[in-house]
This record gives sequence, C-alpha cells and structure tokens, in this order.
Amino acid sequence: MNATVLVSLLGGLKRHLVSSSLLKLLLLPSASALESTMPAASPAARNGEKQVPHAVVMPWPGQGHINPLLHLSKRLAALGFCITFVNTDYSHTRVTQSIQRQQQEEGALAADKMKAPNFNITFVALPDGVPAEETRTCDVPQISRGVVRAAAAFEKLLETLVPPPTCIISDTYVAHTQDAANKFSIPRVSFWTQSAACYAVHAAVAKGVVTLPSGALEANEQLIMNKLIKTVPGLPPLCREDMPGFLQCCDGPDFMFDFCVRPFLRADEAACVVFNSFEVLEGEVIDGLRDQEPGCQFHSIGPVLPAEFFSGSKLSLHQPMNRALAYFPEDFNCLKWLDRWDKGSVLYISFGSLTELTGAELEEFALGLEASGVPLLWVMRPDLLEGGGPGALPEGFEERTKERVMIIAWAPQLHVLAHPAVGAFLTHAGWNSILEGVSQGLPMLGFPYFADQMINCRFIGEVWGNGQAFERQGAGQLTRALVEEKARAIMGASAAGDDDDEARMKEQAALLRQRASQLRDAAREAVSSNTDGSSIKGLHCLLQCLQVLENAESNPHSPQPFSIS
Repeated sequence: MNATVLVSLLGGLKRHLVSSSLLKLLLLPSASALESTMPAASPAARNGEKQVPHAVVMPWPGQGHINPLLHLSKRLAALGFCITFVNTDYSHTRVTQSIQRQQQEEGALAADKMKAPNFNITFVALPDGVPAEETRTCDVPQISRGVVRAAAAFEKLLETLVPPPTCIISDTYVAHTQDAANKFSIPRVSFWTQSAACYAVHAAVAKGVVTLPSGALEANEQLIMNKLIKTVPGLPPLCREDMPGFLQCCDGPDFMFDFCVRPFLRADEAACVVFNSFEVLEGEVIDGLRDQEPGCQFHSIGPVLPAEFFSGSKLSLHQPMNRALAYFPEDFNCLKWLDRWDKGSVLYISFGSLTELTGAELEEFALGLEASGVPLLWVMRPDLLEGGGPGALPEGFEERTKERVMIIAWAPQLHVLAHPAVGAFLTHAGWNSILEGVSQGLPMLGFPYFADQMINCRFIGEVWGNGQAFERQGAGQLTRALVEEKARAIMGASAAGDDDDEARMKEQAALLRQRASQLRDAAREAVSSNTDGSSIKGLHCLLQCLQVLENAESNPHSPQPFSIS
C-alpha cells in the first residue's frame, strides 16, 4: 500500500506548520484543549472509508526511551502509517528543541542538502504536572508520576484524533495506555526499550519467580545482594545487585516498585510485546519468555536504527533518517577531529544522558585514561557530576592531553560510532548504546550506572564476549590503575617497552574485535530484507498481529495489507 504522506518530520512541510522551517508540535496544556487542535475529518473518514493505519505512539519520557520509538515511527511512517507521537510536557519541550536544532544544523551542514523524506508524524504533548523549571533528567520517580498523571489526557486524545487510531504502540512502562486500548477496543503493542534479559528479570519478579527480601537490608545487605539468582530462563546466574535498583528489595508500598512491576502482571493484554533486540543477541532469553508466558506474543525487531547505520560507511550528515533526538546540542566538530586519526585508534567515551559520576570517579577515569596513552573522544555532559554540576577534571589534564584528547558536551553518537577512526566504546551500557556499538562491531567497556546496565555488562563480558566491564560496587572500587589497564586491553595498547605485554594485549583485543565483528554481522543480517532477517520477520509478525486483531474485531478503520520490503 502506498499511502500519501502528509507531514515532514524535518522540513518541506504542507500542514501542521508554525513556519516554513518548523514542525507544528502540538502543545496541549489541558485535556479540554484537545478538541480545538485536532484537524478536521477527511472526506474518506466522513464517508466511512478505510483509513491508512494510524498508530498512537507514547514513550516513557527519557531520551533513551524516546529514540527507539521515534526510529520505529519513522520506519512505519515510511511504510504508510500515520503516526501521532505523544510526549509529556516534560519531554516535549526537549524534543521540540532538538528538532529545531537539527533543522538549523541541516541548513548549515550542506548547501545541496538531500531532500528529506516525508513523514506523516505529528507530535503532541500531554500535561504531566512536572514543574516547568525542572531541568534535571535524573528524577525518575517524578517523571514516572508524570506519566501516570497523563492517563486521562491520553484517553481524551484518543477520543478526538481524526482519523481514529487503529493501534497504540507504547513503552511497556506506560501501562495506562493498555487501559485506553481496552476501552477503545484497539490493539496495543508493548514496546520494551531495554534488553530482553532485563524484561525477563522484571517478569520474574512480578510473577514471584524471583523473590525479594522485605524490610531494610542493614547487616545482611551484602550477603543478600551477593546471593546468586538462577531462576530466570536464558540468563546467567545473577547477583541481586545486578538487578535494576527498584527491583532489589521490597519494603512495603512503593510507587516505583509498583510502577516497574505492574505492567508485567498484565503483559498478556497487549497484542504483542516487541523487543529492540535480535535473535542472535538474545534469542535464548526471548525463547525462555515464550516458554514461560505462552499467552504472550514476543517479537524481536531490532536493532531499530537507521538503515544507513548498517552500511559500513560514514553516515550522511544531512539525512533526517540518520538523526536521533538529543536533549543536549550535538558537537559535529568532533567528526572533523576524528578524521585526523588512523582507523580504529580512538576510544570513544560516553556515559549517556542520565549517568552521574562522583568527583572521585571522574578523577580516577581521567588519570587512568591519561596514563593509557590512548586517543580519546570524551563526552562530558554539563551535568555529569553527581548532584548535577559540571565535571572538574584534574589540574593540568586538558593541557597535558590536548594533542590526543577531545572533550565535548554531547556527540552525534550514531555518526561517531560509524566513523572508521573509532576502535572501541567506553559506555554506561544503556541498551541503545549497546545496540549501536554492537551494530558497528565495536568492542565495549561497560561502566554501569542503574536500570538494566548491570545486566547488560554481565552479558558483554560473560555471554557475548565482545568486551569487558567495570564492577561498580561503591567508593574505592574504581582506580586509575584499573582504568588504564582496561583502556589498554580494549584498544590493544601495551605499556611502553613491554614486549610481552604488547603481545598479550594485542591478542586479547583481537579476540574481542573478532567477536564484536561477528555480532555486527549478525545484527546486519537480522535487519536485512535481502536475507529475510529475523527482525524483518519480527516486524512482519508485528504488522500481521495488528491487522489480524483489527480484522477479527471488524474495525472499520482496519489498515489495508501492505508489504514492508
């Protein structure tokens, strides 16, 4: 089906425009304002004719949750879907600012800018009660409460959208969208933005397969945290401290524990659960879930990333499909800096949008990386330091390393990872960063902060074998000597004058690169339509699932069959 696309995400627009260069990003201060902002019904809708499939998409309001759903939305829009992308007020402002920056950058990057593909994507904001002055991105409980407060406005939105929605695709954590789907009798896809392994841990806790200690841990804390958990199918034995923090213990009624667990008690209400992963990477985990929960459909459709990212070459700077939303301005000067370096010689460092380092951790990283002698591209957010302040590097660090180190506030990460000069990735091990590094065949060095990152690091070192990880167990665990050792190991760089060390380091690094290359090839095969990859099949199943459900309910707005090839 070749549906007419109406709204460009990044330019060349026909309607929903504020000006000739900006999207109309609908700001809805209250539920009652929705009726007046929706477009009038099309002639087809008034005559009862079938509409193009209309997906209402809602992420949890974090950059790492928004981006995979936005990439999927672009893909679906290119296939003919109409997309209404719903953010809360908290994230909507940041999304708007990111899109506006990208439009300005595209105009400056190339005079002969490539024609942007048209996307039928409209952005809508719902009130969430998060104070407008709140600029920190790390208050997960407050942001999650805002998601819950947006439930009534979300239902009101569904009532007023024209054409009517045919399905909902939402973050697994945004569980109130399932209530709306049930109310309006439309299928909902539960999109899990973290690893399938982390989903399996959540499900095991929700269903009592993994029991939690209650009350304060106190004297027995370390004993309890170190106890191995061997009851999650498809996962290696885990310590409790490997689990997401909100799931490590249960001490009476707790909003975040309930927020994290409740969606997994009703997973079978969704049309299907979709993973941003692929079978070679996490097939054993996903198969375990299928065995444990036969009433649920699980499909892997990842890595959900721009197609050009799998081409093995640099990404075009002025192609909107290649851009991710960024809460911070991206520094494209780093790409020119990377051009100076030999293939695979630079260690790229980014701890994501939420990680906070202590002052001691920052100092140990800086001095250890300096001692390694490895060229570095280091992303240092303005709020990287614990408490939200800027990081203070050791005195003289920048002067001593200026010939081989570039420090920036935020990077265009997809472009950086695709650059041939980058040889390895020091990462917080967030799932998007994991998939992006895997897709480029980069060995990874993980330094986990929270959520699924500890589990991801276990997989990097023990299951996939494409990298190493730091243990993050408290003050004093991270030393400059350990940082130097691991940086050398991941890059295959030896200490000066040590021939035995050089041979050992190069051999270890070669094994990591070999395994990383194998996973890269598997990722590319998974999303290849030429080989009918596993994730292409998963996307077919996703689309088929929605159509079958809608046809079974005789929905007058059921989408027409179409091909994704």
